[in-house]
Amino acid sequence: MTDKELELRLATAEDAGPVRDLVRSAMLHYREESGIVNDTLESLTESIESVRHRIEQSNCLCLFDGDTPLGTITISQCKTPMKYSFSRKTSNFLAKYTSCGYISRFAVADSVRKTGLGSRLMDEALTFPEADNLVLLHTAVSNKGMCEFYEAKGFILIDSESSRGYERGLFALIKN
Repeated sequence: MTDKELELRLATAEDAGPVRDLVRSAMLHYREESGIVNDTLESLTESIESVRHRIEQSNCLCLFDGDTPLGTITISQCKTPMKYSFSRKTSNFLAKYTSCGYISRFAVADSVRKTGLGSRLMDEALTFPEADNLVLLHTAVSNKGMCEFYEAKGFILIDSESSRGYERGLFALIKN
């Protein structure tokens, strides 16, 4: 299979089950790579209904091989970036923005990791209008591979916190 054989499109409500399964599988791998020993990852307990709601309310972009999603990323509009503030440092940074894009549920199937599909998904997500100004995302600071990936895409680590039992970094991409 080549990258060109994959269909890049927004997920539909009917894709919720396979998208949930992909995210769950990828997040188990992410949890292991990050050294997260607790079950605080919300993505591991999502229902098909909650994934369907996310698909209907946000831009859930997927790369499909037939009916099977091999990669997914969601970019949502956030009209109150301050909701991600957890320190004076993040408050000072976020105070400059009245809206932002927020990336979540970024996942690539284990069978196609390190093939460029994740990079393709991220690049495409960053073309959406939600990404015009500022884009935020969270990831485990202990996951060096993910941190390096985001930094290579232009994201910078703003700050981190440990309220979920592991050090979770807030990364930002400033586009203007």
